[in-house]
Amino acid sequence: MTLEKSCVFADTCKVAGQEEHCNFTCYPHAFMHGIEGGSGGLWGTSGVPKAYKSSRLSNLPIKEENPKAHAVLTKYIDNVLMFVMEKNAGLFLYSVPDADNPFGTGTGKTTSATAVLNHFLIERTRAYLRGEMEMNENPALFVKATELQNAFNAQFRGTRQMQEDASIKYYSLKKNIKKTELVVLDDIATRNSRISEAFEDELYEILDYRSSQETGATIFTSNVNMEELSKSLGDRIASRIAGMTVKVGFKGQDNRLDSLFK
Repeated sequence: MTLEKSCVFADTCKVAGQEEHCNFTCYPHAFMHGIEGGSGGLWGTSGVPKAYKSSRLSNLPIKEENPKAHAVLTKYIDNVLMFVMEKNAGLFLYSVPDADNPFGTGTGKTTSATAVLNHFLIERTRAYLRGEMEMNENPALFVKATELQNAFNAQFRGTRQMQEDASIKYYSLKKNIKKTELVVLDDIATRNSRISEAFEDELYEILDYRSSQETGATIFTSNVNMEELSKSLGDRIASRIAGMTVKVGFKGQDNRLDSLFK
């Protein structure tokens, strides 16, 4: 049996010799997908939602409406290890609202962010399997910003035991965000909604730590631009994000709504 062409290592995998197998007998496959059911491994622990597991540069639906964004993402993905591990250059993918889409939703920001994460995970793992880079933990993580905020708020609700359990969950998530090489923080900031001072301190600590590391980058998606970001998250967080990222605007119709009628 030859290696399936759909395998992310199809063009470079030489681990098993002449007969590679797309199952647990192939080390790269097991490393990426896990042993049982194909739902573990690095893919299973990256946090990327199922709907975005297949996001790649080749299928990004943004080229027609957002050619500049597509060009930036193409350049970034083509050199993803360099931008993340050497340049420490993140991305701020934000909405540009218009009359037809006043909130700027569904324009491909999350799809684009997960495409970058997926390509990074592939290239980072290839480098590890070739013996070029060390890897002790999953190097990529996708987190909804609301998940982080809700985890923080849960520490102050319910019974004492509930609060203790929530605290353990929050600090585990916080630790993972701080140490992971490439993190996607999806849908950060909400129009006309200001975060609490306590959570602002926490978020600033996380981003300040990440921005000071020698390797790694952060990708943010948001329905607000940088000016509105400061109204929701505060000036110091907006300033930190501005210093960590290249700004990429997205405009156009809401493709999520359109997909309901296809």
